[in-house]
Amino acid sequence: MWTLARKLLLHDRLRFAVAIAGVSVSVMLVLVQVGLYFGFMDTASSLIDASSADLWVGKAGNESFEFASPFDERTYYKVASTPGVEHAERVLMNFAQFKLADGGDLGVQIVGIETTGLPMLAPWHVIAGDVKRLAEPGAIVVDRTEYSKLKIDHVGHTTEVSGVRAEVVAMTKGIRSFTTSPIVFTDLRTARSYMPTLGSDAVTYVLVKVKPGVSPLVVKAQIDQLPHLAAYTTHEMSERTRNYWSTRTGVGAGFFTTAILGVIVGFVVVGQILYSGTLQYIREYGTLKAMGARNSMVVRVILAQAMISAALGFVVGGVLAFGMQAAMAKANLTVALFPSLYGVTLVVTIAMCSFAALLSIVKVLRLDPASVFKG
Repeated sequence: MWTLARKLLLHDRLRFAVAIAGVSVSVMLVLVQVGLYFGFMDTASSLIDASSADLWVGKAGNESFEFASPFDERTYYKVASTPGVEHAERVLMNFAQFKLADGGDLGVQIVGIETTGLPMLAPWHVIAGDVKRLAEPGAIVVDRTEYSKLKIDHVGHTTEVSGVRAEVVAMTKGIRSFTTSPIVFTDLRTARSYMPTLGSDAVTYVLVKVKPGVSPLVVKAQIDQLPHLAAYTTHEMSERTRNYWSTRTGVGAGFFTTAILGVIVGFVVVGQILYSGTLQYIREYGTLKAMGARNSMVVRVILAQAMISAALGFVVGGVLAFGMQAAMAKANLTVALFPSLYGVTLVVTIAMCSFAALLSIVKVLRLDPASVFKG
């Protein structure tokens, strides 16, 4: 069966190459588009996922993680004094104007954190400088991958944020914002000086570490009872942010629509190739049936051709997707490829090629063996 299927496919090598190309492009589109989606979602929740907090507390009614409304420090002390809370830290997030070397301004996302002890949220993937200096007034940490926007590629660079002096004391690599505005880490006090319109005691989030042996869900329920506040576990906050950007911006629909179009392309190409091959060898299939071959045997030959196309196309498409991942990384885009995504794509590819073979199967099943001997 497999030998016959292979010989039928390889008899016309050009047509076989077109079939493999169709499946490969389909596989690559699915992997790259879905991988880009997950990469964007990882970027959207990167700050949350990098924290060691058990709970994130924000103002009730906030929908977007990045555009959350701040509250004052009195609320922070209420959260910190909640039973079961071992430690609480303040975070201030908002946007400010960053002075560029050419005199222009660029909107950046300021992330003000507490820098004493071991903070629950701090810059990671540090590649240069000393992040411990972040406690100094005016000290900031920027990401190397944002060089094209900030034009900063070394520690010690001085500039201004909202008219206030700033000095780069460390650089990270790979920390980006979904809003495309570069992330700038700084101390909480410095962050407040960069955003004076928010007030001198503004706080956007309170990070909570619960006491050993205490359930975060119990503390979460107690904080939720405080006026105008909402608490989320780190996982809940991450999923909430991902869902916001996926559904409210149409990002998810856009990427998955393109992936579905890739499957349709593969379906059409493989279906057309298999059907034309079936028509070309219709007399041979009729002869097999006339010689006593069961329909099931003929069907297995056609399905074997589909599986060979699926297997080779998946391998080639997977390699192409891996190459695209490396190319897009240079363009500061993350394509998240992981084993389960490859596994799901393989199943989709097999199903796609199997359904594409249905038209050929129906044609052969309806074939009258006697018709090949007429005329």
